Amino acid sequence: MDPVMDHQIKQRPPETLVVASSHPRRTRIIAVASGKGGVGKTWLSVSLAQVLARSGYKVLIFDGDFGLANVDIQLGLVPTHDVVDILSGSVTIEEGVQHFRGGTGLSAFSFDVLPGRSGISAISGMDCEALDKLLLSLRLAKQYDFVLLDLCAGIDSVTRHLAAISDQLLAVTTDEPTALADVYAIMKLYLRDRRRVGGDDMHCQLVINQASSHRSGVQTYEKLLQACRFFLKWEPQLAGTVRKDSRVPAAIRKQSSLMETFPASPAAIDVGRLVRQVVQGNLPAME
Repeated sequence: MDPVMDHQIKQRPPETLVVASSHPRRTRIIAVASGKGGVGKTWLSVSLAQVLARSGYKVLIFDGDFGLANVDIQLGLVPTHDVVDILSGSVTIEEGVQHFRGGTGLSAFSFDVLPGRSGISAISGMDCEALDKLLLSLRLAKQYDFVLLDLCAGIDSVTRHLAAISDQLLAVTTDEPTALADVYAIMKLYLRDRRRVGGDDMHCQLVINQASSHRSGVQTYEKLLQACRFFLKWEPQLAGTVRKDSRVPAAIRKQSSLMETFPASPAAIDVGRLVRQVVQGNLPAME
């Protein structure tokens, strides 16, 4: 890219995205899932948190990958406690939460992180009842507007359970055939699990990441839509597409925020649009 144009993208002020309402706080739990690793799920979770926090919302990222947790790594945090410590009762939620601060001056923002733990080989052995109680505590405390669950890639029982009991599921995929097959499996099992826990099946939306263009992203969505219509008799919504952007891997390597460094880059703009859809779209009412 031309250096002058790149400088303009870096310095252009960000678009006003979403403004937090003055309504009493109600916590919405949103699970972010993918069938396979490498589709940008954790980056998307972190980016959503950054945009929501900049917009005035109180946000917590819950790293639900209990085997290969890396939200803290992407943010450059060095946690002293994690969710396993909280579930064991050795620390409280307040003691286990890490605080992240970004931006400067009037553009400063902050959100909280509940770190996961790496190296747990049997996440299927995690106590789902204890996780339920933890999420209920977060909801009842009404401290956060949004709790973003960055789930483990795949379809293990704990990941499926957390997706099913959340208010909404964002299923992330790319246009790669394996990613499409895996996210289809995620949605198929999600419908079954939602019915098992007594919920309906209308709260799953697709995010097409690393798309070459918005048009190609919509085409990828339409492929999945046809499969869901034919085999599942169900039509998932499209939450949005995020275009492939060379600044994303560069920001991840530097443990920096694309939203701050290049706020007008294609991927940053797309995440902003996605946040507006998440906040203002046709989503389940929060009790």
